[in-house]
Amino acid sequence: MRHPFLTTLLLGFSVCLWAQNGTLKRGSNLRKGPSTSTQILENLHTGDSVSLISSSKRAGYYHVRSADGTSGWLWARNLSIGAAPAAPSTNHALALTVPSGLLAQLAAATVAAVPKPLIINGQTVCGAKGNATHANMQALDSEKNRTDIPNSYIPLTWDQIKNLPAANHSRYEGSPVAVVGFLSSQVKQETSGTGESTNCNLHQPDEVDWHIYLTKQPNQPIKNAVIVETTPRTRPLHQWVKADLDNLVNTTTKVRISGWLMYDFQHVGEIGVHRASVWEVHPITKIEVTGANGSWKDIEH
Repeated sequence: MRHPFLTTLLLGFSVCLWAQNGTLKRGSNLRKGPSTSTQILENLHTGDSVSLISSSKRAGYYHVRSADGTSGWLWARNLSIGAAPAAPSTNHALALTVPSGLLAQLAAATVAAVPKPLIINGQTVCGAKGNATHANMQALDSEKNRTDIPNSYIPLTWDQIKNLPAANHSRYEGSPVAVVGFLSSQVKQETSGTGESTNCNLHQPDEVDWHIYLTKQPNQPIKNAVIVETTPRTRPLHQWVKADLDNLVNTTTKVRISGWLMYDFQHVGEIGVHRASVWEVHPITKIEVTGANGSWKDIEH
């Protein structure tokens, strides 16, 4: 018969054999369960360390514990097992494309969002913060549901908005920015699926966002796109026609998208698959195309 002390020692030794640490290769959401439909517990950043609770994956997720002790589920592709965090100073691409002076300019230009309800035909159909129940989603939807229009915009290159830092992202959200690129793939109305909490999961065309894919080069897949969005709260303030935007998709016509800078932490796990970044221009407040003489022309009718 095995001695109880020996059994305990062997059990502890076996746990140590598989217990591992991991480092985030890119920002990711720590979720309550192994699914994108479960609650987001924390937004983890590139270089953050976690410890594995189990070495087995479930639905593509690892069960982990973050540095502050929160346990949850992390998308496995975003995690390097046993890797050491990279020193921030080695990120030469970020230093080159997003200079500290530009970050300071964005931080100084932020304007706090004042969300507005969605009113259609004189009736309030969705509240100012949508219908989310968790504080982090209510804060995000508040950013989405603003309707104010900036007087001026800070120009960003496509590379700069893509490579804005995830760390301390709230410092830069709510900055008025303008980004040049090309429309690719489609202009998608969110009229299907479960809907979005920002619009109380409504589905009619005048109740949903338009998801627009802005790419550095023409005719690119959505994994190479920065997402920019019009919202049902801002569209009544403009005279945009979806067909005009549809006609720009996968063409060589440059567009300039202006609006409010926003970090959509819900989609961190989709970087490289359904988007190039979770930084967005959301909501859009101005859309322009290049004219015959190279000047910018507003597309509003």
